[in-house]
Parts: sequence; structure tokens; C-alpha cells
Amino acid sequence: MVKISKAKKNDISQIAQIASQCFSGMQPKTKAVKWVKCNFSAWPRAQYFTAKEKSKILGYILWVEEGGFRKESVWELEQIAVSSDFQGRGVGRQLILQSLENIKKYLKNRGSVLKLVEVTTGTDNKAQELYQKTLGAKKEATVRNFFRGDEVIMIARFSS
Repeated sequence: MVKISKAKKNDISQIAQIASQCFSGMQPKTKAVKWVKCNFSAWPRAQYFTAKEKSKILGYILWVEEGGFRKESVWELEQIAVSSDFQGRGVGRQLILQSLENIKKYLKNRGSVLKLVEVTTGTDNKAQELYQKTLGAKKEATVRNFFRGDEVIMIARFSS
């Protein structure tokens, strides 16, 4: 059974391993470790969640709050990655839905609500379908020559 939970410091190495495996810009793993540690120290603005089976991390998601701690909060789904051995099993969908519920609870506790989620992904990335089905995200714009090529900005809007 897969369990989604807030990442802990001792998860950093496994998160970095998956990041290095899934994103060419995160190689070698030492670069990924630095990136994950940097984001990890930015809590609560940046929040990692993991998908675990027993003690093995199958995937992770990184949410980043944009524009300050506002009443109507905007979050970016900055990164999501699932180990190649576990892709196609619904782990990404679980990561998005369950971690987003945690983000909403965090916001409620501080007196805020989720206004929208932004996702940026490659124009040819099949994950666009996941974001559409899971978040209701819609394409808003295309940015030419961003990261490794053209990227789509997708937005999911939530009512207050």
C-alpha cells in the first residue's frame, strides 16, 4: 500500500536519487542533493511530499507557494517524479491529490485558501494529461525555448 506523507530530512537522498533519474538537469545526483536540500530548507514556502511503500520512496512532489503568504494562495506544482519502476501505477495521481489536501489544510490553519495551481511542463510531456485529469488544469500559455525546449503553463483554478 502506497502512503503519501510530508517528506522528512532523512528522505532527501532518496528524493534526490529519483530527481536525478527523472530529470536530466538534476545529474549528477550530487547536484540533485543540493537542490533538494535548498528547497527543503525553504519550508513552509516549499513543501515536499513522498509516496512510500514500506520505507522505499516511489516518488515525490514539490509544491512552492508563489507571491507571498496571501489570503488567496497561489501554488506551483514545481516538480513531480516517480521512479521508473513504479510509473503507470497511479502513484503520480495519488501524490498530487493527497499532497494537495495537505496543502489545503496547511492554508486553512493559517487562514488562507487555495486560489490556483500553476504547472509548467514541456509541450510534448504526456504529464499534461495527468494535470488536466487530476487538477482540472488548462493550458494558458506556451513559453518558447524555456528549460530544455518549449513549455506549457497550465493553471487549475479553485473557488474560495
